[in-house]
Amino acid sequence: MGILRDFESRLERIVEGAFTKAFRSGVHPVELARRIMREMEAHKTVGVKEIWVPNRYVIHLAEDDRERFSGMERGLAGELEQVVVQGARERGFGLVAAPQVTFQTDPGLKRGDFRLDAELTEETGPAPSDGAPLPGHAILVLLEEGKAAREFALREGPAVIGRMEGSDIEISDPGASRRHAEVRKQGPDFVLADLGSTNGTMVNGSEVGQHTLTDGDRITIGRTVLEFRRG
Repeated sequence: MGILRDFESRLERIVEGAFTKAFRSGVHPVELARRIMREMEAHKTVGVKEIWVPNRYVIHLAEDDRERFSGMERGLAGELEQVVVQGARERGFGLVAAPQVTFQTDPGLKRGDFRLDAELTEETGPAPSDGAPLPGHAILVLLEEGKAAREFALREGPAVIGRMEGSDIEISDPGASRRHAEVRKQGPDFVLADLGSTNGTMVNGSEVGQHTLTDGDRITIGRTVLEFRRG
């Protein structure tokens, strides 16, 4: 269960920081990740050449728990979608389309209870390939020794890169500032901006203050390298 341990360690940096109080009671994000992995196993479909697993997950929460997730719901959904992608790859399962995790409030549930509906559908968009973003989307890929170690989906809102707990893209690099840089969407483009960092931000070996990213650009912060990939 390496993917779940990885998810736990990433969530702990958030939960044990800004969100500690929010998860002292009620549903914990790790419970959701574990349930998703169980549902993948329980609802897999054996095809002629491949085993397919659900790619759409709807999580029904009590009103109190949904309120607790409100400040991090979009980021949590993205992390849980990564659990689906990486969990399927780890087990050799196939996805017919991109994973989608959404949340709904169920007034009939009490705090700490939740229900998860899993479905295999092609309606969420093309299935992800290794290290490739969906068409029209973009990702930052953390490279370690030249190989992809983790992917971060870039969405409509700005994504902050830095050492600060709870950053959209949190990196544990002593050469990074707490709020080092951010990537924001401007029309069809994604723009990288340095946030007044101590050591500066590099793109393809050159220091930048602001830079419109193109497919394959490599961002260096301290010793951390992130590659921009466009669908």
